[in-house]
Amino acid sequence: DTHPAVAFIVLWVMLIWLSFVEGGQASLVGLHPINAELYRESHPVSYKATANTNAGDNLDRYLMGRQFMVIFIVFLINRSGAPVPGAELWG
Repeated sequence: DTHPAVAFIVLWVMLIWLSFVEGGQASLVGLHPINAELYRESHPVSYKATANTNAGDNLDRYLMGRQFMVIFIVFLINRSGAPVPGAELWG
């Protein structure tokens, strides 16, 4: 029961947020087996981020929490991007 412009904005914000979440997950999992000293000088922000996430079981806990966040984001995408009741595609 909201204005379509609000649903459109929420849809795009959630799609962008989902792309950040998925890209971050791919980067953290991809950099996990790499020796961090190889990119310590050239990419100091990545070094600091992976130093935190690779300590202990932080990466596993992040991945579990990320799953719940992805469920929430996809739910909002589906709610804001669903067709209005009574809409017809070709008629």
